[in-house]
Order: sequence, then C-alpha cells, then structure tokens
Amino acid sequence: MCIIFVSSFAGSETIPSADPGWPRVLEKNGRQLTVHQPQVDLWKDYRELRFRCAIGVKTGAGKSEKLGVAEIHAETSTDLATRVVSVISSHRELRFPNTSDAEAALLRSVVDELLPPGRIVTVSLDRILAYLDPEQHSTQQAVELNLEPPKIFYSSKPAILVMLLGEPQLQPVVKDKMDLMFAVNTNWDIFYDTAGQRYYLLNHDNWLTASNMITGPWTPAGTLPAGLSSLPQDDNWADVRRQIPGKREKTPPVVFVSTEPAELLLTTGEPGFSPISGTKLMRVSNTDIPLFFSTGDKKYYLLVAGRWFRAAGLNGPWTAASNDLPGDFARIPANDPSAFVKASVPGTVDARDAVLLASIPATTAVEVSAPVAVAVSYSGEPQFQPISGTTVQYAVNSSNTVFIVDGGYYCCEQGIWFRGASASGPWTYCTSVPPAIYTIPPSHPTHNVTYVVVQSSTPTTVVYSQTAGYSGEYVAATGVLMFGAGMIMGAMIADSHNHYYYPPYPVHYSYGCGARYSYAHGGYYRTASVSYGPYGGAGAAASYNPNTGTYQRGATAYGPAGSASVRQAYNPYTGARGTAARVDTAYGSAGRFSAYNPTTGTAARGGYRSNEYGTVAGVQTNRGTGAAAWDTQSGQGAVVKGKENVYAGKDGTVYKKDSSGNWSSNSGNGWETVNKPQPNRTSTTSASTSTGSRTQTQASRSQTSATTSTYSSSRSQSQVSQTGTTSQTRQSSATYGSQTSRESVQSLESTASARQRGNQLSSSTSMTRTTSVSTSTTRSGGGGRRTR
Repeated sequence: MCIIFVSSFAGSETIPSADPGWPRVLEKNGRQLTVHQPQVDLWKDYRELRFRCAIGVKTGAGKSEKLGVAEIHAETSTDLATRVVSVISSHRELRFPNTSDAEAALLRSVVDELLPPGRIVTVSLDRILAYLDPEQHSTQQAVELNLEPPKIFYSSKPAILVMLLGEPQLQPVVKDKMDLMFAVNTNWDIFYDTAGQRYYLLNHDNWLTASNMITGPWTPAGTLPAGLSSLPQDDNWADVRRQIPGKREKTPPVVFVSTEPAELLLTTGEPGFSPISGTKLMRVSNTDIPLFFSTGDKKYYLLVAGRWFRAAGLNGPWTAASNDLPGDFARIPANDPSAFVKASVPGTVDARDAVLLASIPATTAVEVSAPVAVAVSYSGEPQFQPISGTTVQYAVNSSNTVFIVDGGYYCCEQGIWFRGASASGPWTYCTSVPPAIYTIPPSHPTHNVTYVVVQSSTPTTVVYSQTAGYSGEYVAATGVLMFGAGMIMGAMIADSHNHYYYPPYPVHYSYGCGARYSYAHGGYYRTASVSYGPYGGAGAAASYNPNTGTYQRGATAYGPAGSASVRQAYNPYTGARGTAARVDTAYGSAGRFSAYNPTTGTAARGGYRSNEYGTVAGVQTNRGTGAAAWDTQSGQGAVVKGKENVYAGKDGTVYKKDSSGNWSSNSGNGWETVNKPQPNRTSTTSASTSTGSRTQTQASRSQTSATTSTYSSSRSQSQVSQTGTTSQTRQSSATYGSQTSRESVQSLESTASARQRGNQLSSSTSMTRTTSVSTSTTRSGGGGRRTR
C-alpha cells in the first residue's frame, strides 16, 4: 500500500507553532522584507486561497522602507491536527504605489530573493477562518436531528452510571462453561454467578454485588464467587485478575443502571452557583458538566452533545431546550469560564466557527496500483436490509459498513470507499459512489458515510475527502454542530441484539460519555469521568469474532476522545484514533497536511523538529519545495513584537490603525490621516460583505497601481484560473495616483475586527492545546485490555 502523504512527526509530544505571529521579517545582506498578516478574500472549496497582505521592503542597509500590497492566489494544504494551513503560491502580484519602473523592479527582486515565489508559508487556520463568511463558503448541510433528552440521573453524592446497550446480554467467560457469565453490552465489568444467582460489579478496586442487575440494590461484596479466581490467563482479563479479591468499600457509590442512552449529572454536595455578568444566568460551579440556572424563568439548563435541556429541578423531568434557549446564553462574556458553551448557542459567531471548522475536509490519497486488503466479515451469511426512503440496502450483521446499490456492493472503511464483486469482495478502490448512498437519512446508523466523497481520481490516484460528519459531528437545523444523531439512534441500537453493535460502533449514541465541544481541540471530546465506566464512557465493552465464535473484552475507547489523551480523538465508526475528531487511517493520515492535487501530482507532508539550532515548523512537498521556517536563531525570519496594525486595503493602499482607533493611509508619499468614512467606490466586479466580526471580500476591485509584478508558478498546471467568474477574478490595475477609490473606514474596521478575532482564536487555541498536550485520561476500574 503506497501512502501518498503522511506526517512523520505525528507522534510528537510537543506541538511547536507554525504561525508564531505577525508581522514577520526576513533579512539578508542588509535587505529586509516585512510581511504583515494576511487578509483573506476567499477560500474556495477550502483549497484555493485568495488573500492580500501589506509588505514593507528595504533594498539595503540604511534605506527607507517602501510599502506595498501583495495579492496572492495559492493552493493550500490544511493540517487539521495542528491547525496549520500551508500556503503554496501559484500567482502573486506585488504593487508599489508611486514608484518608477526601475525602483519597482528593484523592490520586486528583493521580495523574490527573500521570499521566493512558490515557497510554502504557514498560517494559522484560526486566522484564516475568522475572515470567512459561512454563507459564502460551503459548509456541512444541516440535517434534522433528534433533540429529545436522554435519561438523566442526578446525585449530590458519589455515583456511577452503568449503561447497557439494551437489555442485559450475558455470555460465558469460558466458552460452553456456564458457571460464570459476563455482560457483553456494557463498559463495566459485570459478572453473573449462576450458582449463587448474584451479579458482581468491579468498581475501580472494589466489588459491589446485587441480586438484580437493573434494580439493585448494589452493596459491597463479601466473598467473591470461585469462578472469579479462575479467570482465563490471558490479556482479556488481566485487569480484572489484579483486583481479586479487591478492597472492601465502606461507603459505596450510588449505582444507576440504564438500558437506554443516559447521562449522569453529579454535584459535589448541594449545587453551588456563580453569577454570570450581564445575564440572568448562574453557572453551577461544583459540577464538571455545563449546567446553569436562569433566574429569569427559574429553570436549570444542561448542555450535552451540543443539545440543551431544561428542568425545574435537577431530578427532572428534563425537556428539550435547543430551539428556544434564553437569549442570555448568547450574551455570556468571552472571559467567563463557561463561554465555551456559546459554540452550541444558535446564531452566535462561536456556533458559526464550529460549523466552519467541521466543514473543512480532510483528504486521503491512495494509489490505484497498490490496493489494500479489506477484511469484511459477517456473523453467518450476509444479511442486508433496505434503508427506508432509499434504494440502498445495508449489512446488518457485519462490523463493516457495507451496502448494496443497484446490484453492486460498496464498503466505506476508514474514510475510503471500496467496491466489491460480492458481499465479501474482493474489494477495489471506488472512483464513483452511487448518488443513492448520499440519500441515507440522519436517522439511520450509517448516515455518517454520506460525509465521505471521492474528491478526484486519475488512472493512478484516487483522493477521498471527509468532513467532521464522518466522525459523528452533524449540523442540526438550529445551525449548531452536534454530536451523534440522538435518542432515535440510541434506541435503534438498544433494540438490536446483533453483536456487531459492539465496538467499533456503526453509529454513536450521542450520550453516555459527556460529549462536549471544544473549538481548540477541533471538535467534540468526551468529558465523562470514571463514574461513567472504567474508561470514562458508558457502553459496550466486548466484540464478537465470527471467525472464532468468541468474545473479546475491550478497554473501550468510548466517545469522541476515548481513553487517549484529551487532545486526541476516537472515531466510534472505525475504531481508529485521530486528532481533533479526524481519523488517521491505514491508508495515510486524513488531515495532516492533506492537500493533494491529482492534476499536478503535488502533495505535502509536514512535521516538526526541535534541536539546538532552534525550532522549525517544516513542510515539504513531493516536488521538493521547502517551507518558510520562521526561526530567529537561524536568521531566516523573526516575528516583530507588538500589535500588528498594518492592513492592505482593497484599493491597493496600505492602511494603519493607531491605538486611538484612528486610520491613516499610505499611497507611497507617507502617511495621511483618513478623517472620515469614504465611499467605497469600486468597479462593477467588486463585492465586499461583512457578517458580525467576519469580513468576506471575494471579488475584484478597481486597483490604481502604476506598477504591477506578476508571478506565475512554473507549475502551470496548478495555477489558479484568472478567467473565472467575477467573484474569482481580479482586474488589472490602472493608476495609483488617483485618490478617488479609497476603502471605507467601515470596511477597514470590519477587516480589523476579523483580524482581532482570528488572533484571539489562534492564541486561545494554542494555549488550550499546549496546556492539554500532556493531559491524559487515567484508567480506573475494571475491564480487560483491548484486543484485536
């Protein structure tokens, strides 16, 4: 199997920033280039980036700086794990107002020397996203999701939640020996002694017992049944054997048992409250779950998996609140500890950010000549059932996601589509997925595959693309990114006794792991403590192997973060581990510098290294083009400290905003005060829109520079087209001496606002990820080690 791209540093414990800030300065032999922060006009299909930036050039020591504007069309490669975008220039124009041809040529030569055309430059993904208007960029389609609450248990005392996937299912620990059974459809270690007719539950380092698994009551166990002392000597039961006979628990926890999706709400004693400034909300301060009390309607509000629920009391009953949430939630101050919940509040910029981030595709490229063997197995003969409302049938007794469409067999495995000659293969890469697949509704367990598409294909290469929907992150009709399909899906799994609904799951419950959204971590992650199970997630912990007819115990990585560190993700559909809710597949890394252009054959791979010579954020394409590494020790670049306040105007003029909020412009003859908002007079091909703190400038404008430098990449096949629609084409400039086409202060303020938000997002994301990089989930409780 040939991997087209992969990060050779994916396992690094440290994540150096590939975008340390702006402006950036490069120097050589007395010549100097200052590159100010990019201002994004358009990111077409999240691959073709169009942006502009102000630049300052000194042609030699002691020379004065000459300001100009660089307009760049570029291909991009996005690393969703490290939140870095590699920008590969395919076309750029350099504009220097009021300069002679000779001076302009000298200025261009300095720029080309210090930052050669086509060199990769890295930019923070957050700084780019802040400029985008979701209405002008493709995002995951909103779908109807179930918003009803799961069963919610509350306790002000220590408690645990035992959640089963449907009614209890027991199997012998040793095949055909019925004296000791274990529950296969829960994440907890629960055993049934058939002689004594009692259940035994391993809770961390102690044992509880009950005569009825569902109703209890669970009390500290005395003597354990003999069968537990003779567990098989294999890895499946190693962790359990270490806890025999276990410790005696004097104050056992409250045990809640549910056969349907559920969540556990715990407070340390009676609830404590912390008022939120400027609102009628109070945050419940002694719980780990997002919980609020509104003094406006005297109701509690709980957030789980992107869904809001309300109740008059913590014991419920809880009802859906996502569609009519009090407006105060949108007014939570950004510096409040609970501000992260605004990502799940309809209509907020935070919610739009979450949807945009989820919509950026991760791609995986494979070589047709090097197919991988796909092992598709069934419990017995293959069984297919129709998917209501479609012409598609799906396999109900396989852990693989297999379909029949018009007599053909299709399998989606780890973000790759395959086509088979039969239900069991052989399987080849699929270059055209039947449209009927994409009609699978969100109410079906296999809906997540509709977020995996064939991006492009050639006779030698196929590129597959996936968005966050493949990892179970769906955009609801409210415009909020939610985790899983909700209660309908949970009930569908609970009602099935097919062993293949055990890990890896074909669909996620939404509940039972305390799923919470984090923009910094790139998606949903589980926050459930060990109260939800040995690995912080409630659900199944055994899988059935049809080849051996045996069950395998599993240290189930349940939920979007699983039992790995908090900055890692676990894909519940494939069992693969990734980062930021993306999947690292067996066919390459989906989302690590994953741009691949099948037309030019250009792919990028990236990584980081750190040694005595400094830290480098490096990117290398398969064409051998090196990345721009901003390293102060090597002298190739340095970030200028202080506030970045220089902007490239849409009119080609350089603007600056001072600390008092006043604007000045520089058209080559020094700085002039912009006294009042100017009419934004543009050509008929111009377009500029602003939404909230976002600025979207997608179109051309009237440019007035007398000097233009154009660089067209030698990779002509990858050059961005200059003959597209008006929203994709920039017109040639005329003269720069005219002052009749100035950018309005309103437009400049919108641009400045977008930059400010992008910088805030980039800074907070970097800080959060740095803080959690060494954080890991410590396993507590019973359960065997995962085997494959």
